[in-house]
Amino acid sequence: MSKDENIEAINDRLDEFEQRLEETRGEYSQNLGKSMGREVGVLYGVIFALLFVIILIKLNII
Repeated sequence: MSKDENIEAINDRLDEFEQRLEETRGEYSQNLGKSMGREVGVLYGVIFALLFVIILIKLNII
């Protein structure tokens, strides 16, 4: 193998590694977004429930 062929082989391997790294980073970001969305949804649910209970208490329903 010549020097140019070695460089091309190394570049191909680096490109393949970079592609896998980008996919892994994308999957990580997607999973992080899903978990943050779930946490925000739970927080909104708790806040809505507390406001609902406070309104019911103020109206002497509970």
